[in-house]
Amino acid sequence: MMMIELIILATSVALNIFFVFYLRWLLRNFTFLSESVYNLKESIEAFLNHLAGVYELEAFYGDETLQNLLAHAKQLTEEIKKYKEVYTITNDEEDLGDLFNETKPEIEEEEGE
Repeated sequence: MMMIELIILATSVALNIFFVFYLRWLLRNFTFLSESVYNLKESIEAFLNHLAGVYELEAFYGDETLQNLLAHAKQLTEEIKKYKEVYTITNDEEDLGDLFNETKPEIEEEEGE
């Protein structure tokens, strides 16, 4: 009877250790995904601002193709904002830092939000 209890205890401890490392691996991947979505959103917004600047130039003002491209870029930015809300694990007001390296991330101020 005592032997069965030891085997069950050893199995339980081994499984718990495995799940702790697995959870740590999942959180690292989720953090990477969250940062990637944030970087993608920032890149699209930079493109949108650049495109808006070109559209405002006198030579291109009123160009229908640029106007459609500008509308499409705005729509894409809004779509990515939805994903950012889902995949972001930190709030902009909080500075939680990297959970595993104990460093604080450098978060740039978002304009227009």
